[in-house]
This record gives sequence, C-alpha cells and structure tokens, in this order.
Amino acid sequence: MENIESLNPKDEITVTIWGPENSRLYQSTNTGYHTVEGAIREALTNAVLIVKPEDCLFEITNTNTFASHTYRLTADGKLTQML
Repeated sequence: MENIESLNPKDEITVTIWGPENSRLYQSTNTGYHTVEGAIREALTNAVLIVKPEDCLFEITNTNTFASHTYRLTADGKLTQML
C-alpha cells in the first residue's frame, strides 16, 4: 500500500472512527488535508465521542487512490499506524 502520511489537499479523505467492539462512532469525508494527523484531529474535534480517543481506531481512506490505513492514538497523544 502507498504511504498516506502526507496527503494531497485535493484528495478526498474519509475518516472513520471505530470504537470498542468494532462499533462505528463517526465518519466524515472531506478534502483539504495535508497530513493524516490533521484529518484525525479534525474528526476528533467534530465527533461527539463517549469513549476516550485512545480506545478508538482511526481508519483513513483516500477515496481517490483507494489506499487505506488504520491508526491509533497512544495515551500520550502520539499517532501510530496499525500493521
């Protein structure tokens, strides 16, 4: 899969936040993102979560290229890609 850490602001990016037990808590699609972290931070700002962000998985999909990766936030707020 391609590396999507850096995003092209023209690309359409879908951010899906998955909670415990694979429940979809939030999903949005937008353009204008420069980084994966920026897309996730915006989704967290817009989502009304009843769980801690550290308990969620963040699926980032570039709908232009169909590349998709999953990330998790650590307890200290760092973003890590799941393999």
